[in-house]
Amino acid sequence: MWELIIDGPIDGISNMAIDAALLDEVDSSSDLRTIVRFYGWVRPTVSLGRNQTIDKAVDTEYCIANGIDVVHRPTGGRAVLHDDELTYAVISNDSSFFGDTIYGNYKRVSEALCLGYTRLGVPAVLAPDTRKTNPASNGGDPPCFLSPARYELMVGGRKIVGSAQRRVRRSFLQHGSMPITCNREVLARVTRLPDASPLEREMAGVAEFLPERPTSEELTGSFTRAFQDYFCIEFRIRNSD
Repeated sequence: MWELIIDGPIDGISNMAIDAALLDEVDSSSDLRTIVRFYGWVRPTVSLGRNQTIDKAVDTEYCIANGIDVVHRPTGGRAVLHDDELTYAVISNDSSFFGDTIYGNYKRVSEALCLGYTRLGVPAVLAPDTRKTNPASNGGDPPCFLSPARYELMVGGRKIVGSAQRRVRRSFLQHGSMPITCNREVLARVTRLPDASPLEREMAGVAEFLPERPTSEELTGSFTRAFQDYFCIEFRIRNSD
C-alpha cells in the first residue's frame, strides 16, 4: 500500500518544503514506504537545483518585474520554469521497487510515467543517454529542458518531462516538471538565452500531441492508474500536511 498525495496549486517555497519534508519522513521511517505526490503551482515559479547560484541561473530583475517566483529545490539539476504543468514527486526507501542507484530509480519512475502518457495517446519514450548542453555564451547555466538526461521522457526527440533527484542514506526523492503547455519565450528570458529557438527544438508540452488540452485532473488520473498498474500496488490517499 503506497501513499498518494494530490495537491492543488501551491506556492513554490511550500511545494519544495513539502517534498523535502516527505523525504525526511520516509528516510527516518523503520517501515518500507513509498509516497507519490502530484501538485501544481499557484504562480509562475523558477526552481533551481540545490547547488545553483541564483544570479548565474536566472535574470532576477526580469523575474521580479514579471511576478515570477524563484526557489531552490532540495534536488540537483538546472533551472525549470513551472507554470502550466503537473508536477510529480516520488519518495521511497523501498529498493525492491526502484533499485538502489540513481539511474535505476530514474528508469522505473519514468517507465511508470511513460505508461501514463501512452494511455493518453502520447508516444513517449525514454531517452537512451544523457545529451550534454553546450555552456551558455554569457557564462550562465542553461535551463533543464534544453537537454535530456538518461531515462527522461521524450516525444519526437523533444523532452516532455524534466526530472531531478536527491538520494540520502537509504531513500530518494525524485520530482519532475510535466508541462501541459510551454511558454518558451518566458523561459528563454528567465534564463538569459539569446532567443527561444533552441527550446522550440528541445522541449514540448503534452497538449501539443493531443487533440484537446488535458486537464490536471485527467493527467493526475492517468498517471495514478499507471503507477498502480506498473508497480502492481494500491494507493492510500493522504494529505500533504
